[in-house]
Amino acid sequence: KLPVYLDRSLHGTAEDSCTPGFIWQGAGNPNTTFQRKRNEEAGVELGLKAIVRTGPDIRSTYVDGDGLVHIEVPAGAQPGNPGKAAWNFTYSYDVDLANPDLDQYKGDLWIDLDPSKKTNYLKLRLSQGGTLQPNPCLEPDTNFHQWRAGTTVVIPDDEGNQKVTQNSQNYAFYLAAIGDTDGDTPGVQPYAYGPAEFDVVLMLTGKGNDSDGANRSTKLHVVFDVVTTPTQTP
Repeated sequence: KLPVYLDRSLHGTAEDSCTPGFIWQGAGNPNTTFQRKRNEEAGVELGLKAIVRTGPDIRSTYVDGDGLVHIEVPAGAQPGNPGKAAWNFTYSYDVDLANPDLDQYKGDLWIDLDPSKKTNYLKLRLSQGGTLQPNPCLEPDTNFHQWRAGTTVVIPDDEGNQKVTQNSQNYAFYLAAIGDTDGDTPGVQPYAYGPAEFDVVLMLTGKGNDSDGANRSTKLHVVFDVVTTPTQTP
């Protein structure tokens, strides 16, 4: 029931302490234009935005009758790079508004692999892995957090710190998982970055009990509409 604020900056704790104004995920990704949900009671902030790959942010387009934010993103491949989609989604999980580190929360990331209006989620769980960078001003800003499907590491390179984890993803990374997009046509028809509708869901839940009445579960759900001609100009 918490509100989603459209096209906002994240809390200052989500910014790279060595590059103010930019998130941990990369010096080229500013702290701007996130769809943001903040749970003050749980000390949690979730953020999700679309960007033109290696380019500017893309603003939200509309909110549907179910209260879900839609962002229209460009179909096709990144110009000059046919192996990547023209857009990315960037996520941020921040618990630095409270005292516990991320390992005291259950984190989930659901990535829709069905280009139609239906959903087929790849469900990932946040886990520790890798080594924390002792000097946060050196690259990479490894925060020892990864995303796994079962025991398989799917996203190995989040950046941030013990309380923040962030990354930017392209649907080129998930083509094998999307598989055949047309079961009525012989052979495999791979997704080729054409018109689609993909949902992405972020969730964080505190591991403590709820006997004190605190709302420890926070969820942010955004729909990315891949269209030939987006109505918003980045």
